[in-house]
Amino acid sequence: MGKERKNPIGIIKNYVIKKAGILDFGGMFALISEWAGQYHYDCIEKKHSEKAGATGTYIESNWYLERKVSYYVKFIIEIEFLVRDMAPVVVETHDGRKLKRDKGRVEVIFNSRMQKNYLKNFSSRPGEFSDFIRVIYEKYIAKQRLKAYEDKLEDESKDFIEEIRERLD
Repeated sequence: MGKERKNPIGIIKNYVIKKAGILDFGGMFALISEWAGQYHYDCIEKKHSEKAGATGTYIESNWYLERKVSYYVKFIIEIEFLVRDMAPVVVETHDGRKLKRDKGRVEVIFNSRMQKNYLKNFSSRPGEFSDFIRVIYEKYIAKQRLKAYEDKLEDESKDFIEEIRERLD
C-alpha cells in the first residue's frame, strides 16, 4: 500500500540540533514567531517551564505551528527546546559594545508532518465506502498535488532548521 493509508505523513522526524556555549535564547524564541508569521503558520507555545538548578537554569519549551494549506491538507511543525545550565553573561562585540547573552547547552528537537483529511470529510475506518472514496481520491485524483504539498513542507522545514542553526551559531 502507498501513502494513502498513512495519516499523518511524517516529513522530518526527531531532527536534533545540539549546541553548547554563548547563545541568544530570547532571540531564538523570537525567531519562531517571526518565521511562523512569514510562512503564515499559527504558532502556540504549548509548554514552558523553568527550574533553577545549582549549575544554572533548566528550560523546557514546546512549540506547535500549524498551517492549513487547503481544504484537505494542513502542515504541522513541532519544536522542543531543552536548555540546560543557562546562566547570564555579558559579551563584548568587536566594536566594544556589551551585549547580554546566555551561556548554556541547548538541544532542539524538530518534527514536521502533513495531516490529510483534517476536516474528516472522509471516514478513516477501513472497509467503509467513504474510506474507499478517500483512498481513490488520494491515490489517483490528488496524488501529484499531495506529493507537491509534501515537498513544500520538506522545503519549509529544512529552511526553518537552517535558520535555527544560524541563530545558534
